[in-house]
Amino acid sequence: MKDISLLTLGSLGNLGLVFEVGKHVGNMVRAMGYYYYVIGPLDTLSQDDPDPFYRVHKSPFITAEVYEYLTLGLGTSGVIAVLDGRGKVEPGLINALNNRKLILPTLVEDQTKASFLRNLGFNTIFIIVGDGLFALLNGTPKTLYWSSVKSDAEELRRRVLSNAIIYLSPGEIQVRKAFAKSGVIVFSDEPLILELAKKALEGRSAPGRVPW
Repeated sequence: MKDISLLTLGSLGNLGLVFEVGKHVGNMVRAMGYYYYVIGPLDTLSQDDPDPFYRVHKSPFITAEVYEYLTLGLGTSGVIAVLDGRGKVEPGLINALNNRKLILPTLVEDQTKASFLRNLGFNTIFIIVGDGLFALLNGTPKTLYWSSVKSDAEELRRRVLSNAIIYLSPGEIQVRKAFAKSGVIVFSDEPLILELAKKALEGRSAPGRVPW
């Protein structure tokens, strides 16, 4: 969905919208003939992230909550959520996922990374990615055979972008500027969102919450 990233979802004031996003994405994935979808990394947001939009939030707890809503939404549409365990791993997020019993199939670079995650207490199905091919290290592939009714994608998109507007302080409207410290943050430059951002500046209030 245009302009909606993991960081957008982590900024929502109403995380229940994440379920609707997962459900919609699941419908799109199924329409393309796939049954699995990578929802995000086993890492939290930090100031040195090369791509902050591929992170949910600095909090492991909120990141796990967003992943749970995405997983439930995707599952409603017959798609299995997969985590990206390649690269940096945040142990606090592993704990938060385990507390929620959200033990999802996970992509890894190799057997060594799988062993590292097992040692952290994350025992799941591991998938090695190489040369465009996927190989299961353990377990067997599963398929969900149901689907869900399609939603109005554009209406959902507007609701998400509107709910993710963040008021920080008096200042300027900041479009897709991660780690901004003043003004109002929005994740789209569409006229409707910019107009809502102006109102947020005037009223010194917005529904979104700061993810960094």
